[in-house]
Amino acid sequence: MSASVTTLGFIVNSLRFGGAEKHTLQLFNGLVTRGFKTALAYLKRDEHLLHEADPASGPVWCADFGKGWDLAGLRRLADWVKGNKPDVLVCVNTYPLFYGHLARWLCGHRCRVVAVFHSTELPAREDRQMRWVYRPFFNRSDRIVYVSAAQRAYWEGRGLRHDRGVVIHNGIETERFRDGYTAQEKAILRERLGFATGDFVIGICAALRPEKKHEDLIEAIARLKAEGLPARCLIIGDGPRRSAIGAAIAHHGLDRDVAITGFQADVRPYVAACDCMAIVSHQVETFSIAALEAMAMGKPLVMSAIGGAAEQVRDGENGYLFPAGDVGALTAALHKLADRRHCAELGVRARAIVARDFGLDRMLDRYARLLGE
Repeated sequence: MSASVTTLGFIVNSLRFGGAEKHTLQLFNGLVTRGFKTALAYLKRDEHLLHEADPASGPVWCADFGKGWDLAGLRRLADWVKGNKPDVLVCVNTYPLFYGHLARWLCGHRCRVVAVFHSTELPAREDRQMRWVYRPFFNRSDRIVYVSAAQRAYWEGRGLRHDRGVVIHNGIETERFRDGYTAQEKAILRERLGFATGDFVIGICAALRPEKKHEDLIEAIARLKAEGLPARCLIIGDGPRRSAIGAAIAHHGLDRDVAITGFQADVRPYVAACDCMAIVSHQVETFSIAALEAMAMGKPLVMSAIGGAAEQVRDGENGYLFPAGDVGALTAALHKLADRRHCAELGVRARAIVARDFGLDRMLDRYARLLGE
């Protein structure tokens, strides 16, 4: 089938602020420029990113699913599939894949199904659901798209079909995330945040959730200060652990050294104001879009060595990897980047790597070839 006439129906759980959701909108908006017709359904009415769906790309519709298994929502989704008649259903992660298969069967529409999978290790309950409920639906899909090679190896080792898998790394708009802010603009923002121009500012851009382990970075900041470094921390984001993280900041006596921005629709000026960025998650970051955005802005990364981290950060070249949860190793890696010349050199390499390997056009071209088959 020619890519110029292929209709894609995307199904995603919600449009909340998250990496999988941002990635889905990139595909929905971008594949239209590759000759596809697109429509997007999201199951639950969580719509932080709805404004990022380009109306010119196609219709966007919410199935208004409730909690748990929703038969009424399934019937609505089946009507949506029947009405749009996609040639390919692109289902993002487990829950939408399950309902995408059922909706297709319920309405009798014959089409290909492609699963785009963003998760690696799952919490115990979700892991059991994966084993007993979702795995057969992955194996009945025509293709399974993984976002890192490490993720593919993990899941194929746990029973997903080898012959269906393909790796397509996440990509970003590298020009949109170019650091074009002036030194004066950065200094003004730093002053507003309570930081000085000469401070060593380490940023973290992640929702304030338990698996992101902001507390590890806060402890590392305390250790760096004890070593005599002017270390400061900028936490970009918000979330359910904000009060707990605030308590950790107070416990280490860092009230004047750590700032929390809250949710920011545009994180770029805050990333630009930092010297380097850190991702310190304990739970697997399969292939972090936040890491790519930081790299594109010329910031070296210190990243816990889990999931696809080694496919993004080349240790000592554009940042440093450390064992997840090892605050001593995290502190040592950050200490290396306190050398401003070294930090700048790694930042230049980070920008070059993401521009070469992880641009949005490169990702869209690979999806276009796959979906146009």
